[in-house]
Amino acid sequence: MLSKNKTKILIRSLIDKKIKICVAESVTGGKFAHELVKHPNASKIFDYSIVSYSNESKINILDIKNKINQFGVVSEEVALEMVKQVSKFSHNKKVLSLSCTGQAGPNFLDKNHCLGTVFIGIKFKNSVNVLKKTFENRSRTKIIKLIVDEMINLSLKKLKIKII
Repeated sequence: MLSKNKTKILIRSLIDKKIKICVAESVTGGKFAHELVKHPNASKIFDYSIVSYSNESKINILDIKNKINQFGVVSEEVALEMVKQVSKFSHNKKVLSLSCTGQAGPNFLDKNHCLGTVFIGIKFKNSVNVLKKTFENRSRTKIIKLIVDEMINLSLKKLKIKII
């Protein structure tokens, strides 16, 4: 489960380090942004979130038609391109960018991956990574919560923030 303390620690650390955060969310539908903004001081670190739930929005806003056509929307390549593209909108000097794409069910978007498969992109400075996670045999709501939790954990890890 997502720890409120982890989110607060992330926000405090981003404030201290003067880092802004931006995100391109698909499978989570804005839940990650919601997790941040429900806490005080989120406005000091939160730059923006793009909820690009449909393929059309990913194509029109993030300009990733070729990657979707070549690899499918549930893919490492799409998560990578999403995180690269979303960071281009920020004018801040220090930006932590995240993206997520996957399938929480109940319907399949991609038969090559099981339900609960997600790809999370994270970018800070010149370092870009994509993590594949699979949350099988869970409800749609639970999968989305677990993805958001993983995005918080990845942010803490990327910024080398230790939780005591």
